[in-house]
Amino acid sequence: MILANSGTAAAEQIELSGSAPSGWKVSFEPKTVDRIAPNETKEVQALVTPATKAVAGDYVTTIRANARGESAAQTFRIAVTTSTIWGIVGIALIGGALLVMIGAVVWFGRR
Repeated sequence: MILANSGTAAAEQIELSGSAPSGWKVSFEPKTVDRIAPNETKEVQALVTPATKAVAGDYVTTIRANARGESAAQTFRIAVTTSTIWGIVGIALIGGALLVMIGAVVWFGRR
């Protein structure tokens, strides 16, 4: 993330926090920024870790920056996807079942 100070005074002691769905973790590196001068930016790493049992879909996470009475918040939409390996396994199972059925018809014939 990039923090920008578009004001005329320096922003000092900026604390970062985040809220995410239940079981998720939000952490920052660094957690606080000492100072951002007017019209300057600082880069901060935000790490959002989903819950181990998160279902595929879109989730909303809010990130906040607070500095001596001033605050700003931004919401982010995070997409969780599932591995495609389970789709491949499902197709393989269906294909195997079709091959067994065709083999049985060929072996025993139509009666």
